[in-house]
Amino acid sequence: MAAPARAPQNSPKRQEPPAGPPAKREEEEAPPSRLAWFIGWVGVPGLVFGGIFGGGVLVGAHYPDGWIAWAVTGLAGLLGG
Repeated sequence: MAAPARAPQNSPKRQEPPAGPPAKREEEEAPPSRLAWFIGWVGVPGLVFGGIFGGGVLVGAHYPDGWIAWAVTGLAGLLGG
């Protein structure tokens, strides 16, 4: 009977696990700053929604007979009673 095939010594299958816990990077250890939290949760969403709202105001002001203004007016009339 033939002997089973052996993996070569430099095979990635024969890697030994590192001794000890993995080293942490400095970015992972530090908690996010308040400025980063404010920019991520208030600043960016505020710019996005503000841009959408501001664009709608400009379109409604310059094209009051357009389909967008008609649709918003109709929806506001339905919801407002």
